[in-house]
Amino acid sequence: MGDRLKGRVAVVTGAGNGVGKACALSLAAEGARIVVNDLGTSAAGEGRSSAAADATVAEIRGVGGEAVANYDSVAEPQGCANLVQAAERAFGQVDIVLANAGAVMPGQIDVSDERYYKLMDLFLGQKFWLSRLTVPGMVERGYGRIVATASEGARGGVGNPLFAAAMGGTVSMMKGLATELRGTGVTANVLAPGASTRTYELMLPELERAHAEGRLSDEMWALAKKGPGPVEHVPPIVTWLCTSEAAEVSGRVFHAGGGRISVWSDYEDLNTISKGDPYENAPYSLDELDELVPGAVLG
Repeated sequence: MGDRLKGRVAVVTGAGNGVGKACALSLAAEGARIVVNDLGTSAAGEGRSSAAADATVAEIRGVGGEAVANYDSVAEPQGCANLVQAAERAFGQVDIVLANAGAVMPGQIDVSDERYYKLMDLFLGQKFWLSRLTVPGMVERGYGRIVATASEGARGGVGNPLFAAAMGGTVSMMKGLATELRGTGVTANVLAPGASTRTYELMLPELERAHAEGRLSDEMWALAKKGPGPVEHVPPIVTWLCTSEAAEVSGRVFHAGGGRISVWSDYEDLNTISKGDPYENAPYSLDELDELVPGAVLG
């Protein structure tokens, strides 16, 4: 057991399995008191059980840590409120939020409205509701850490546009939150994990379809079949981001998996063309863009 997070209280959603569980164990190993949230569904978001959260709590307590379980759904505002209240009842406050819970859901453009809202509530709403509930107290105390899980899906490279929208929204939300919280002692970052978890295994058929349809290269499909590696490679960067050593790191997206840690590039303009003062020059014509966009902007 370490002590970098001694006395801190961490809420971890989806902590009954996979990345969430591994991160909960890592935070606890540095002294954080953990609220283990898990609805107990399958990787596809079906069913409900207390067994997964209870098992993680037992594992943390078994090595001398402090933890309690919570079984509320974070895909709804009341569930998030119940979770935060459970943390405050057990430990007094919330210092760290790892908004990680997710499931494999269809995210194609032809899904029903019901499916659309279900996906957005889980993958994007969760992060908004938990941040809204916990950030004011963090700011008041001068310390807080929000880490929201996204994925490679945010890049749009394998389709699934609604999932991509929720993941991209997660990135932008945390970047905006980081800007608003600058100088308060509270940070907001994004984790894009890569691990061979049950959720990953369930996604493989969709990746195989993407490969068959030409949306995924042969090389990418070969890597997908191999898997990104053991989940234990993910938690160190999450735990580090929650320490005092990472107080100045905010608004970033970290990929962790397979023994690698990297940071995504920030949004920026590339290959700009300009006509100078917009009040003195006419807009580009389509004939000009026929030549300039392929050659200068996209080239």
